Amino acid sequence: MSTRLLDQAADKMNWLFPEMPYVIRISYGGQSRAVGHGPDRAEMACKTRESLAAIARSDIATFLDHYVVGDADINGDMYAFVGARAHVREDGLWRVGAWQRLRYAWLSMFPSPVRRKLIAVSSHYDLSNEFILSYLDQKTKAYSCAIWKDAANVSQPWDQTLDDAQHDKHMIAAEHLELQPDDRFLDIGCGYGYMVHLAETQFGCKKATGITLSKNQVDTGFSRNLQLKHYFELPAEGQFDKIYTCGMISHLDKSEVSRYYRHVYGLLRKGGRVWFHMISPPASLSGITNYNTISGTFSQKYVFPDHYQFPASKHIRIMEETGFRIRQVYFRYGHYNKTLRHWYQRFVDNLPQTRHLITPEIERSWHLFLTYASIIDGPGAYIKQYVCERP
Repeated sequence: MSTRLLDQAADKMNWLFPEMPYVIRISYGGQSRAVGHGPDRAEMACKTRESLAAIARSDIATFLDHYVVGDADINGDMYAFVGARAHVREDGLWRVGAWQRLRYAWLSMFPSPVRRKLIAVSSHYDLSNEFILSYLDQKTKAYSCAIWKDAANVSQPWDQTLDDAQHDKHMIAAEHLELQPDDRFLDIGCGYGYMVHLAETQFGCKKATGITLSKNQVDTGFSRNLQLKHYFELPAEGQFDKIYTCGMISHLDKSEVSRYYRHVYGLLRKGGRVWFHMISPPASLSGITNYNTISGTFSQKYVFPDHYQFPASKHIRIMEETGFRIRQVYFRYGHYNKTLRHWYQRFVDNLPQTRHLITPEIERSWHLFLTYASIIDGPGAYIKQYVCERP
């Protein structure tokens, strides 16, 4: 019976990924079957019949649940395992089942209350500081995509340090914002506050503030002017000259995005300027989103609860309908992919020292999060940066 189930699992996977140019093995009970053609790169090692049965049903999302709790292992090249996504027969087959999609349907209609958002953000960013910082750069501690001098050079990603690429990202934004000493400056979703620190020390801003929903970041950040605060708690009274928000927008649920842009618009004085930096997927004719795909719902469940990613066209429409004057738009390909290569290498290198700070479930989830985001989101998604004004 186990042999038959193993054959069914291999048949389903070979149908799902018909042109995979390397082999991922499915193993169970001392036997294995090959999926794909070419050199062996990875192994889906099932420890329970249930994890094997999930593969036999083409239910990869449930197999990943089994992996997270330790009922299965993913051995070998993790990038090869997640890279199977590029070889799926058709895009629509990367969707999860209808029942799993329903779990996130309500987020499309009702914005998360502040308390829920606090819990969602804290569940990730308030993991041990030592663990989070183990894979970030030490100069900026930025938990957002860096900007590289040569983003296309992924085969040799160490041609530039992560520290320098992250610093450059902040400097590019500061120069576009034209920060001045008298500016009232706000960083929404400030992380550890490097941009606030830069505004204060390099541009002389006397009234710089950063807000975040992570207590860890406030307690150990670069500036004393960081606050544990939801953006909606700031009155929209046109009190800021310059606003910077990097990566924050990806943490909003779908129904919250319009409200967010309206509130940021209200925070700006007339003539004020804002820098929006975000990761977004291209528009998809097949309706693929991070509410309905295997990788997207995995991230929702284990890594970043209550987040959504719109394509650029939707952001631009909402910005203009809100009243923003869009001055410049940058599409930057490859930068996220390269940033995540650095993060994952640091994560793996530091695991012997950080493993005791996290659960086995988090360790397994992060193996997939950091590689999925590089292989799946990295080449297909792009960094979008907008310079906008309130006329």
